[in-house]
Amino acid sequence: MVILPTPDSSIDLRAVTVRPTRGGREHRLWDRLVEEHHYLGFHGIVGKGLRHVALHGETWLALVGWQPGAFKLAARDRWIGWSQEQQFRRLHLVCNNSRFVILTHGRVPNLASRVLGLSLRRLSADIQAVHGYPAFLAETFVDVSRFTGACYRASNWRSLGLTRGFARESGGVARWRHHGRPKEIFMYELADAAAEALSRDEIPDAWNAQQHDDAAPMAAPRLRSLFECLGEVPECRKARGKRYPLRTVLTIAVAARLAGYRGVTAFAQFAALLSQEQLETVEAFFSPSRKRYTAPSITTFHNILADLPPETLDDAIGRWTAQQAGADTPLAMDGKDIRGASRQTEDRRRMMVAAVEHGTGLVLRQVEVEDRSNEIPAVRALSGSLDVTGRIVTMDAMHARHETARSLLGRRADYVVTAVKDNQETIHDDLRAIDFAGAPWHETVDKGHGRLERRRCDVVDLTGAERDGYAALHGRRQAIRVEREREVLKTGEHSLEVTWCLTSLGPERAGPEELLELVRNHWTMENRVHYVRDFTYDEDRCRAHVRNLPRNLSCLTNAAIAIVRCDGRFGYMPEANRHYAARAQEALDLILGPPGK
Repeated sequence: MVILPTPDSSIDLRAVTVRPTRGGREHRLWDRLVEEHHYLGFHGIVGKGLRHVALHGETWLALVGWQPGAFKLAARDRWIGWSQEQQFRRLHLVCNNSRFVILTHGRVPNLASRVLGLSLRRLSADIQAVHGYPAFLAETFVDVSRFTGACYRASNWRSLGLTRGFARESGGVARWRHHGRPKEIFMYELADAAAEALSRDEIPDAWNAQQHDDAAPMAAPRLRSLFECLGEVPECRKARGKRYPLRTVLTIAVAARLAGYRGVTAFAQFAALLSQEQLETVEAFFSPSRKRYTAPSITTFHNILADLPPETLDDAIGRWTAQQAGADTPLAMDGKDIRGASRQTEDRRRMMVAAVEHGTGLVLRQVEVEDRSNEIPAVRALSGSLDVTGRIVTMDAMHARHETARSLLGRRADYVVTAVKDNQETIHDDLRAIDFAGAPWHETVDKGHGRLERRRCDVVDLTGAERDGYAALHGRRQAIRVEREREVLKTGEHSLEVTWCLTSLGPERAGPEELLELVRNHWTMENRVHYVRDFTYDEDRCRAHVRNLPRNLSCLTNAAIAIVRCDGRFGYMPEANRHYAARAQEALDLILGPPGK
């Protein structure tokens, strides 16, 4: 997702769409952008609300926030004609447009009214889906000293006049203070005769909020903190001699990883820098004799991370990460050798295979390759441990195997093999023999890092009878040829690389443009995960190799990367590491608090 950096009045308003935010990552980004760009700031959505985002393609254009109606609003109550008791019981059926932010750095004619109209059209259905009851009225306040309310008038809102200039003070007791800045009240009926319906003696039970206090089947689940998820890791120690809860040690280790600390000795040094209040917050051991909270030692960190079954830690972190991930975002599956640990072991190999979300680089789960085996069965085991229904899984040349393709299709997923090489000689030769002339194609040209790159993707449908037997990978439907031509601008050096790919996606689901994007995004894993682990956290040179220590350290690294990606404030990991090294409390807050809060 990208925010427009410059004025752009050429936006096609017909292509603008509005939808609710998805997952904790977008939820958190929405909150941060409103805080930065709205003149009132932002302190959270009150009650059962909704966050809408307006998009042009993948570009965020505007943000619309909704929450339950204002508790006390005389002009509205007179207009609806409901009693005080009815107002108290039915106020949840009114949505207050508490925030509206246009993100473009310049005026785009009619954009505000277009966004507002799209948001209103789906508001009731979205409230119904998330909270279990519909919305009938929308209301908002416009500060007449700053704005004219033109977009509300253009969207056919009804003006009810001005408020008397009072605002409710924060705190448990309801008190109002006079601020002397009256605001214009606007109302919008989301259904025919909505105001009349709210003033009736009886309303359907389905409209009552009390019917939906418990989690409804379609209600949004509560987002859990990483601290909660780490608390579900099964205990691996004997009862005798335990001082620190398991999640205390793991929380400090993740916070240390966020701050750029790399090994168990560094984790203990980070823990020793925490204040008494911080140690109390993470439930550290309180020493009766010393009358203070104590920090875990090097031995404590080493023993726990060496003995803890890595599957349990990976599962806990995966449950937290899954809250941030999209439900149908493509996944890249690939392996990584922890070279530092591999050099310290007899078979010289500690290989991990991970499932990484395209674009964000969130690691949803990872498994270790068994001794005397390779990535191929590990990828099948990994896909079996995840819910891949409806997802697209991208893999490299090693996984152009019938068993792997059959396994993914059997789980109602689709695959894209991003490169077919000589390890599958027959399939490779068939793809090279296909005539791509006249086939649908898409081309991109990118300039950056001192080079010019042109990529062209040609796609041929393999489902016809004339292609029967070509590139016979189970379930394949399209053959793909990707040409990448690179020119180094300073030297004029040229290179041309051609790769052949296969996918189970049919032409009706993915054309050349979508397939080229999938192939390119497969390298999200290399750029946003493997590179960070190798160069920022120096994983390849790390000599830790005792029992489960290498894999558990990689789990902690994945958690730190996920936290930074979801937070969205930093463009690269070293910047985040330096920030949290100087602000340990912020690192702990990200672990202790639910995502998006």
